[in-house]
Amino acid sequence: MTSSPTCADNAPWSPPSAAFTRFFDPEQLGQAITVAHETLATHLAKDDVEGIRLELPGALLAEARALMTEAEPEGFDAERFTAILDLYLRTGIKVNSRGYMGRQFSSVAPVSAVFDMVSAMAPQPASFYEAGQLANVADKIIAEEFGRRLGWPSNSFEMVSTSGASLANMTAVLTARNRHFARSWKSGVAIGPRGRPAIAIGEDSHFSVSRVAGILGLGEDQVVRLPLNVQRQISVPAAATALNSAVERGLDVFCIVATAGTTSIGANDPLEALAQLARDRGLWLHVDAAHNGAFLLSDRLRERVRGIELANSFCLDAHKTLFAPAACTLLFYRDRGLAATAFPQTASYVLDPYEDEISRFESGTKNFECTKRPSILNLWLTWALFGRGFFETKLEHLVDLTRAAHDDLMSLPDFVVAHEPESNILCFTYRPSDAPRDLDGFQLELRNRIRAGNRYFISKVDLDGATVLRIVLMNHRIGRSDISGLVEEIRRHGREIIEDWSAHEVAA
Repeated sequence: MTSSPTCADNAPWSPPSAAFTRFFDPEQLGQAITVAHETLATHLAKDDVEGIRLELPGALLAEARALMTEAEPEGFDAERFTAILDLYLRTGIKVNSRGYMGRQFSSVAPVSAVFDMVSAMAPQPASFYEAGQLANVADKIIAEEFGRRLGWPSNSFEMVSTSGASLANMTAVLTARNRHFARSWKSGVAIGPRGRPAIAIGEDSHFSVSRVAGILGLGEDQVVRLPLNVQRQISVPAAATALNSAVERGLDVFCIVATAGTTSIGANDPLEALAQLARDRGLWLHVDAAHNGAFLLSDRLRERVRGIELANSFCLDAHKTLFAPAACTLLFYRDRGLAATAFPQTASYVLDPYEDEISRFESGTKNFECTKRPSILNLWLTWALFGRGFFETKLEHLVDLTRAAHDDLMSLPDFVVAHEPESNILCFTYRPSDAPRDLDGFQLELRNRIRAGNRYFISKVDLDGATVLRIVLMNHRIGRSDISGLVEEIRRHGREIIEDWSAHEVAA
């Protein structure tokens, strides 16, 4: 006589009830897709000039809690699901609106978003070939496409996809550290005969780059800041001087991190000259090309990142200027074999002790992530369906529009443009003849009132200690008339601020 199987607490085992398994029914999937399609179709069809609606966290918290069911539902609650989708869209950034000019998040090709649903429903951890076969093949296809644009011979380089440029930058610098300090992975980072290990970065580098020094045990005090020229690019002569000074201070700089597309103004560092500087000193050159690395796909724009092919490594974000759902970052190594040195580990439960055709497609040994979403498939899918020209067309449109915005603002006496745009980012200040003495506070208040007005969404940044307004054009639906509309919005709020502040001064 056999007994019934039991669980760990000795309770009799039984299969899940029909009441539970109905939550996985294809019928519920169809109902949810219908609601989502109707909601998103309406969302995409809107042609409103709309910014962002900021709500107080306490009120939003209460509204979100109120949408949570308190009892086991009898079936799919389409009304509740619709309300949740509406809440998400209402409180998020409007990347498809002509008023959205604030951040480096992109509108995406709808078909790639649909594929995101498929990959979520049928998850494939992409770090290992047996669990994510197509994702690992797509990695190779995308790598070869970029390799041809870079002029790199096939099979001479490597690419690893990661979730974000912050992780890619860390991985590249880790590879450089392991190469320069061979015992650091096992023994830790130690002071060597040439001093304390250090990295050098541009003054306008993204904050995630300086964060790498703390994560890798180098310490932020060992980050050498390389001065900028008037175009806010790394100044090569000043960089050489800074590196010499670092040696005198007892620092062993092993890696220079340059940028192609700074977050502040979209500037590109002089990559060819920095590559030569790195070679002359035996340093690794990594390029954070999260924003402008996509220029490689444009015959007209690729010249702006000339020299990136000379770097030891570089990364680019497909979820920025290749318009894929976040997060998808491509990390390239110029020389094959280097990717495996980032994480020199073995684990018998995922890795085989021998190499064959399958193991050569594995990315788990070259990537920090184990359960990695197959986000590369969103990029590959769009490329497969629409071709390289899709990316080239949208990129060039956004860059050309930014140039037009620059020219328009330059012609206005009450606006001061901060730089020549190298990409789709433009910074400027509003300075009417009666502008307040506190120009920085004036720009910040302008940003805040424009945001509160919920028509346009722009950002701000500090350049050399001064606060300036910043637009990032990521949506191809934006036109020159929308830039004109923003100008009038700025002027209107500017007049209101000047009147309010003047009245306050009189009252005081």
